[in-house]
Amino acid sequence: MRPMFVVPLPVAGDALLDQIRRRLRDPKARVEGAMLSAGAELTTVRAEQHFWSPYLSVEVARGDDDAWTLCGRFAPEPNVWILFLGIYGILGMACLGALMFGLSQWMAGEAPWALAGVPAALALVAFTYGAAFIGQGLGAEEMYRLRSFIDDCIEAAQQPPEVSDAQG
Repeated sequence: MRPMFVVPLPVAGDALLDQIRRRLRDPKARVEGAMLSAGAELTTVRAEQHFWSPYLSVEVARGDDDAWTLCGRFAPEPNVWILFLGIYGILGMACLGALMFGLSQWMAGEAPWALAGVPAALALVAFTYGAAFIGQGLGAEEMYRLRSFIDDCIEAAQQPPEVSDAQG
């Protein structure tokens, strides 16, 4: 449900993080976020955000072979993610409760009408799972913008620093 990507970096992770930090300070940037010690949390600017706007968490790591890797994971905003987890938790408990109550009815020789809650809860889980994919579709343009921001930062980190011409 949360798309992920891994990119081998042609530059040091610190250079990429510096580039991300620099580009986030740009007032024209359509991406905002917070820097972490080994990564960043990125999203679209507040003025362009919607309920379904994605959140990109990136982390750079150095492997055993001294090669740098960037790992990114798209997710909904944290409050939306908690909402989905809460819905799954409530539906899971409702399904388990209906199953236990229905089996108790059945073992007591009564009509197990509560077992009808199990497929109903499972259908709602499937609907919620589908709603996550609908949200991904609605946020596809913003996901592309966030991924392009990272790709541009990687490309810029590969460029040598601009040096003023000292020869005049």
